[in-house]
Amino acid sequence: MLFGRGSRWLLLFSALVLCGATLLAITHPEQVRAFSHALARLSPLSIALAFSLILAQVSAQALRMWAIIPRDTPLSVLRAGYIFTVGDWTNIFVPARGGDALKVVLMTRGETDRRMSLTKAAGAMLADKVVDIGTLFLLCAIAGLMSVVLTKTRSVLPSRSVMIGVAGAVVLLIAWLRYRPPRWVAARMAGVRELAGGLSALRDPVWCLASVTCSVSARATEVLALAVLCRAVGAPLSLPQVFLALVIVNLSVTVPVSVANVGVYEAGLAFGLTRAGMPLPFAITVATTHHVLELLGITLSAAGYALASRLRPRPSTLDAGAADAAPVYPDIAP
Repeated sequence: MLFGRGSRWLLLFSALVLCGATLLAITHPEQVRAFSHALARLSPLSIALAFSLILAQVSAQALRMWAIIPRDTPLSVLRAGYIFTVGDWTNIFVPARGGDALKVVLMTRGETDRRMSLTKAAGAMLADKVVDIGTLFLLCAIAGLMSVVLTKTRSVLPSRSVMIGVAGAVVLLIAWLRYRPPRWVAARMAGVRELAGGLSALRDPVWCLASVTCSVSARATEVLALAVLCRAVGAPLSLPQVFLALVIVNLSVTVPVSVANVGVYEAGLAFGLTRAGMPLPFAITVATTHHVLELLGITLSAAGYALASRLRPRPSTLDAGAADAAPVYPDIAP
Protein backbone atom coordinates (compact mmCIF):
# COMPACT_ATOMS: atom_id res chain seq x y z
CA MET A 1 0.00 0.00 0.00
CA LEU A 2 1.25 3.45 -0.86
CA PHE A 3 -0.06 5.11 2.32
CA GLY A 4 -0.23 3.52 5.74
CA ARG A 5 -2.66 4.44 8.46
CA GLY A 6 -0.37 7.19 9.79
CA SER A 7 -0.02 8.71 6.31
CA ARG A 8 -3.80 8.71 5.81
CA TRP A 9 -4.28 10.58 9.08
CA LEU A 10 -1.57 13.02 7.99
CA LEU A 11 -3.31 13.67 4.68
CA LEU A 12 -6.68 14.03 6.42
CA PHE A 13 -5.33 16.60 8.86
CA SER A 14 -3.65 18.47 6.00
CA ALA A 15 -6.98 18.65 4.17
CA LEU A 16 -8.67 19.93 7.33
CA VAL A 17 -5.99 22.62 7.73
CA LEU A 18 -6.49 23.70 4.12
CA CYS A 19 -10.27 23.85 4.54
CA GLY A 20 -9.87 25.84 7.76
CA ALA A 21 -7.55 28.35 6.07
CA THR A 22 -10.02 28.74 3.19
CA LEU A 23 -12.90 29.32 5.61
CA LEU A 24 -10.92 31.96 7.51
CA ALA A 25 -10.08 33.72 4.25
CA ILE A 26 -13.76 33.82 3.27
CA THR A 27 -14.97 35.07 6.65
CA HIS A 28 -12.21 37.66 7.14
CA PRO A 29 -11.85 39.55 3.85
CA GLU A 30 -10.18 42.55 5.52
CA GLN A 31 -7.37 40.33 6.79
CA VAL A 32 -6.98 38.87 3.30
CA ARG A 33 -6.60 42.38 1.86
CA ALA A 34 -3.98 43.21 4.48
CA PHE A 35 -2.19 39.95 3.67
CA SER A 36 -2.21 40.84 -0.06
CA HIS A 37 -0.87 44.31 0.74
CA ALA A 38 1.99 42.84 2.80
CA LEU A 39 2.72 40.26 0.09
CA ALA A 40 3.00 43.04 -2.51
CA ARG A 41 5.75 44.66 -0.43
CA LEU A 42 8.05 41.69 -0.91
CA SER A 43 10.51 42.66 -3.62
CA PRO A 44 12.17 40.05 -5.87
CA LEU A 45 15.54 41.13 -4.46
CA SER A 46 14.51 40.43 -0.85
CA ILE A 47 13.05 37.07 -1.79
CA ALA A 48 16.21 36.14 -3.72
CA LEU A 49 18.42 37.19 -0.78
CA ALA A 50 16.33 35.21 1.71
CA PHE A 51 16.37 32.18 -0.59
CA SER A 52 20.16 32.37 -0.95
CA LEU A 53 20.50 32.41 2.83
CA ILE A 54 18.21 29.37 3.09
CA LEU A 55 20.36 27.49 0.59
CA ALA A 56 23.39 28.40 2.71
CA GLN A 57 21.50 27.12 5.77
CA VAL A 58 20.89 23.73 4.12
CA SER A 59 24.55 23.48 3.09
CA ALA A 60 25.68 24.27 6.66
CA GLN A 61 23.34 21.59 8.03
CA ALA A 62 24.77 19.05 5.58
CA LEU A 63 28.32 20.00 6.64
CA ARG A 64 27.28 19.59 10.29
CA MET A 65 26.28 15.99 9.60
CA TRP A 66 29.42 15.32 7.55
CA ALA A 67 31.65 16.57 10.38
CA ILE A 68 29.99 14.39 13.02
CA ILE A 69 30.25 11.13 11.04
CA PRO A 70 32.91 8.79 12.54
CA ARG A 71 36.31 9.25 10.92
CA ASP A 72 36.94 5.51 10.58
CA THR A 73 34.00 5.28 8.13
CA PRO A 74 34.16 8.63 6.34
CA LEU A 75 31.80 9.93 3.71
CA SER A 76 32.63 12.62 1.18
CA VAL A 77 31.05 16.05 1.57
CA LEU A 78 29.01 15.41 -1.57
CA ARG A 79 27.69 12.10 -0.25
CA ALA A 80 26.85 13.59 3.15
CA GLY A 81 25.00 16.46 1.46
CA TYR A 82 23.03 13.99 -0.63
CA ILE A 83 22.07 11.92 2.42
CA PHE A 84 21.03 14.94 4.47
CA THR A 85 18.99 16.72 1.80
CA VAL A 86 17.23 13.61 0.48
CA GLY A 87 16.39 12.56 4.03
CA ASP A 88 15.04 16.00 4.95
CA TRP A 89 13.05 16.13 1.70
CA THR A 90 11.54 12.76 2.56
CA ASN A 91 10.55 14.10 5.98
CA ILE A 92 8.24 16.54 4.19
CA PHE A 93 5.95 13.74 3.05
CA VAL A 94 6.63 10.76 5.32
CA PRO A 95 5.22 10.84 8.87
CA ALA A 96 7.12 10.01 12.05
CA ARG A 97 10.40 11.43 10.67
CA GLY A 98 10.75 8.65 8.11
CA GLY A 99 13.42 10.68 6.34
CA ASP A 100 15.74 10.25 9.34
CA ALA A 101 15.42 6.47 8.96
CA LEU A 102 16.28 6.87 5.28
CA LYS A 103 19.42 8.82 6.25
CA VAL A 104 20.54 5.90 8.43
CA VAL A 105 20.01 3.43 5.57
CA LEU A 106 21.87 5.63 3.08
CA MET A 107 24.83 5.94 5.46
CA THR A 108 25.31 2.18 5.32
CA ARG A 109 25.81 2.40 1.57
CA GLY A 110 29.23 3.98 1.74
CA GLU A 111 31.53 4.93 -1.10
CA THR A 112 34.39 2.69 0.06
CA ASP A 113 34.82 -0.76 1.54
CA ARG A 114 34.68 0.78 5.04
CA ARG A 115 30.91 0.97 5.28
CA MET A 116 28.98 1.68 8.44
CA SER A 117 26.77 -0.94 9.99
CA LEU A 118 23.13 -0.07 10.53
CA THR A 119 23.68 0.31 14.28
CA LYS A 120 26.70 2.57 13.83
CA ALA A 121 24.82 4.69 11.30
CA ALA A 122 22.00 5.08 13.82
CA GLY A 123 24.59 6.30 16.32
CA ALA A 124 25.91 8.85 13.80
CA MET A 125 22.36 10.05 13.19
CA LEU A 126 21.87 10.39 16.94
CA ALA A 127 25.11 12.37 17.21
CA ASP A 128 23.87 14.78 14.54
CA LYS A 129 20.64 15.31 16.50
CA VAL A 130 22.61 15.87 19.70
CA VAL A 131 24.65 18.63 18.03
CA ASP A 132 21.57 20.21 16.47
CA ILE A 133 19.51 20.28 19.67
CA GLY A 134 22.53 21.18 21.78
CA THR A 135 23.23 24.17 19.54
CA LEU A 136 19.62 25.32 19.88
CA PHE A 137 19.88 25.14 23.68
CA LEU A 138 23.23 26.96 23.58
CA LEU A 139 21.87 29.80 21.47
CA CYS A 140 18.76 30.01 23.62
CA ALA A 141 20.95 30.34 26.70
CA ILE A 142 22.99 33.08 25.04
CA ALA A 143 19.85 34.94 23.92
CA GLY A 144 18.14 34.50 27.29
CA LEU A 145 15.33 32.34 25.87
CA MET A 146 15.80 29.22 27.99
CA SER A 147 12.51 29.90 29.77
CA VAL A 148 10.64 29.32 26.49
CA VAL A 149 12.36 25.98 25.90
CA LEU A 150 11.95 24.82 29.50
CA THR A 151 8.24 25.72 29.48
CA LYS A 152 7.70 23.70 26.31
CA THR A 153 9.78 20.83 27.70
CA ARG A 154 7.72 20.72 30.90
CA SER A 155 4.52 20.67 28.88
CA VAL A 156 5.55 17.52 26.98
CA LEU A 157 7.17 15.63 29.87
CA PRO A 158 5.19 12.62 31.14
CA SER A 159 3.48 12.68 34.51
CA ARG A 160 5.24 11.56 37.70
CA SER A 161 3.42 8.22 37.79
CA VAL A 162 4.47 7.45 34.23
CA MET A 163 8.10 8.31 35.04
CA ILE A 164 8.00 6.04 38.11
CA GLY A 165 6.59 3.23 35.96
CA VAL A 166 9.35 3.70 33.37
CA ALA A 167 12.00 3.67 36.10
CA GLY A 168 10.56 0.43 37.49
CA ALA A 169 10.59 -1.13 34.02
CA VAL A 170 14.26 -0.15 33.61
CA VAL A 171 15.13 -1.79 36.94
CA LEU A 172 13.34 -4.98 35.91
CA LEU A 173 15.12 -4.94 32.56
CA ILE A 174 18.51 -4.62 34.22
CA ALA A 175 17.68 -7.48 36.59
CA TRP A 176 16.52 -9.61 33.67
CA LEU A 177 19.68 -8.90 31.69
CA ARG A 178 21.79 -9.91 34.68
CA TYR A 179 20.53 -13.50 34.50
CA ARG A 180 20.58 -13.87 30.70
CA PRO A 181 23.16 -16.24 29.16
CA PRO A 182 26.60 -14.60 28.81
CA ARG A 183 26.62 -15.15 25.05
CA TRP A 184 23.32 -13.31 24.64
CA VAL A 185 24.54 -10.43 26.81
CA ALA A 186 27.81 -10.27 24.84
CA ALA A 187 25.86 -9.99 21.57
CA ARG A 188 23.77 -7.12 22.98
CA MET A 189 26.87 -5.35 24.29
CA ALA A 190 28.44 -5.61 20.83
CA GLY A 191 25.43 -3.73 19.47
CA VAL A 192 25.83 -1.08 22.15
CA ARG A 193 29.50 -0.69 21.22
CA GLU A 194 28.52 -0.26 17.57
CA LEU A 195 26.03 2.44 18.54
CA ALA A 196 28.69 4.16 20.65
CA GLY A 197 31.05 3.99 17.67
CA GLY A 198 28.59 6.14 15.72
CA LEU A 199 28.82 8.72 18.52
CA SER A 200 32.62 8.69 18.54
CA ALA A 201 32.97 12.07 16.81
CA LEU A 202 31.35 13.71 19.84
CA ARG A 203 34.49 12.76 21.79
CA ASP A 204 36.80 14.32 19.19
CA PRO A 205 37.22 18.01 20.11
CA VAL A 206 38.20 19.08 16.58
CA TRP A 207 35.37 17.41 14.68
CA CYS A 208 32.80 18.11 17.38
CA LEU A 209 33.74 21.80 17.30
CA ALA A 210 33.53 21.77 13.49
CA SER A 211 30.05 20.26 13.64
CA VAL A 212 28.90 22.79 16.25
CA THR A 213 30.31 25.64 14.14
CA CYS A 214 28.35 24.45 11.11
CA SER A 215 25.23 24.11 13.25
CA VAL A 216 25.59 27.67 14.57
CA SER A 217 26.13 28.91 11.01
CA ALA A 218 22.94 27.16 9.91
CA ARG A 219 20.92 28.80 12.70
CA ALA A 220 22.49 32.20 11.94
CA THR A 221 21.60 32.06 8.24
CA GLU A 222 18.08 30.93 9.13
CA VAL A 223 17.67 33.96 11.42
CA LEU A 224 19.07 36.32 8.77
CA ALA A 225 16.74 34.94 6.08
CA LEU A 226 13.71 35.54 8.29
CA ALA A 227 14.99 39.01 9.27
CA VAL A 228 15.30 39.93 5.57
CA LEU A 229 11.66 38.99 4.97
CA CYS A 230 10.52 40.93 8.06
CA ARG A 231 12.30 44.05 6.86
CA ALA A 232 10.95 43.59 3.32
CA VAL A 233 7.30 43.75 4.46
CA GLY A 234 8.02 46.91 6.46
CA ALA A 235 8.06 45.38 9.95
CA PRO A 236 11.73 44.95 10.90
CA LEU A 237 12.53 43.04 14.09
CA SER A 238 15.71 42.68 16.10
CA LEU A 239 17.71 39.47 15.70
CA PRO A 240 16.77 38.19 19.21
CA GLN A 241 13.08 38.70 18.36
CA VAL A 242 13.49 36.81 15.09
CA PHE A 243 15.33 34.01 16.88
CA LEU A 244 12.53 33.77 19.45
CA ALA A 245 10.03 33.28 16.63
CA LEU A 246 12.20 30.53 15.13
CA VAL A 247 12.52 28.79 18.50
CA ILE A 248 8.73 28.78 18.84
CA VAL A 249 8.18 27.37 15.35
CA ASN A 250 10.87 24.70 15.86
CA LEU A 251 9.10 23.57 19.02
CA SER A 252 5.68 23.66 17.36
CA VAL A 253 6.68 21.31 14.51
CA THR A 254 8.43 18.78 16.74
CA VAL A 255 5.60 16.31 16.09
CA PRO A 256 4.51 16.34 12.40
CA VAL A 257 0.71 16.55 12.09
CA SER A 258 0.34 17.59 8.43
CA VAL A 259 2.17 17.14 5.15
CA ALA A 260 5.22 19.45 5.18
CA ASN A 261 3.80 20.87 8.45
CA VAL A 262 1.53 23.09 6.35
CA GLY A 263 -0.56 25.27 8.61
CA VAL A 264 1.28 24.31 11.78
CA TYR A 265 4.53 25.94 10.63
CA GLU A 266 2.75 29.13 9.55
CA ALA A 267 0.73 29.31 12.77
CA GLY A 268 3.77 28.75 14.99
CA LEU A 269 5.97 31.26 13.18
CA ALA A 270 3.19 33.86 12.92
CA PHE A 271 2.51 33.48 16.63
CA GLY A 272 6.19 34.09 17.41
CA LEU A 273 6.33 37.13 15.16
CA THR A 274 3.16 38.68 16.63
CA ARG A 275 4.65 38.28 20.10
CA ALA A 276 7.42 40.59 18.91
CA GLY A 277 4.83 43.18 17.89
CA MET A 278 4.37 42.41 14.19
CA PRO A 279 0.78 42.83 12.87
CA LEU A 280 -0.92 39.51 12.20
CA PRO A 281 -1.36 39.89 8.40
CA PHE A 282 2.31 40.79 8.05
CA ALA A 283 3.30 37.87 10.29
CA ILE A 284 1.26 35.42 8.21
CA THR A 285 2.84 36.81 5.03
CA VAL A 286 6.37 36.37 6.37
CA ALA A 287 5.64 32.91 7.81
CA THR A 288 4.06 31.65 4.59
CA THR A 289 6.84 33.04 2.40
CA HIS A 290 9.56 31.65 4.67
CA HIS A 291 7.96 28.20 4.69
CA VAL A 292 7.63 28.15 0.89
CA LEU A 293 11.28 29.18 0.50
CA GLU A 294 12.37 26.51 3.03
CA LEU A 295 10.51 23.79 1.12
CA LEU A 296 11.85 25.04 -2.20
CA GLY A 297 15.38 25.25 -0.78
CA ILE A 298 15.46 21.67 0.50
CA THR A 299 13.86 20.39 -2.73
CA LEU A 300 16.37 22.12 -5.02
CA SER A 301 19.27 21.17 -2.74
CA ALA A 302 18.23 17.51 -2.79
CA ALA A 303 17.90 17.61 -6.58
CA GLY A 304 21.28 19.32 -6.92
CA TYR A 305 23.11 16.85 -4.68
CA ALA A 306 21.40 13.91 -6.42
CA LEU A 307 22.44 15.22 -9.84
CA ALA A 308 26.00 15.88 -8.67
CA SER A 309 26.21 12.37 -7.22
CA ARG A 310 25.11 10.87 -10.52
CA LEU A 311 27.56 12.93 -12.56
CA ARG A 312 30.48 12.19 -10.24
CA PRO A 313 32.65 9.39 -11.68
CA ARG A 314 32.79 6.25 -9.60
CA PRO A 315 36.17 5.08 -8.30
CA SER A 316 35.85 1.90 -10.33
CA THR A 317 35.18 3.95 -13.46
CA LEU A 318 38.28 6.03 -12.82
CA ASP A 319 40.37 2.91 -12.29
CA ALA A 320 39.06 1.33 -15.48
CA GLY A 321 39.74 4.51 -17.42
CA ALA A 322 43.27 4.68 -16.11
CA ALA A 323 43.83 1.07 -17.07
CA ASP A 324 42.54 1.70 -20.59
CA ALA A 325 44.71 4.79 -20.98
CA ALA A 326 47.88 3.08 -19.76
CA PRO A 327 50.22 2.11 -22.59
CA VAL A 328 50.79 -1.60 -23.17
CA TYR A 329 54.32 -2.61 -24.09
CA PRO A 330 54.97 -5.99 -25.69
CA ASP A 331 57.40 -8.33 -24.03
CA ILE A 332 60.80 -8.18 -25.68
CA ALA A 333 62.98 -11.21 -25.36
CA PRO A 334 66.54 -10.50 -24.27
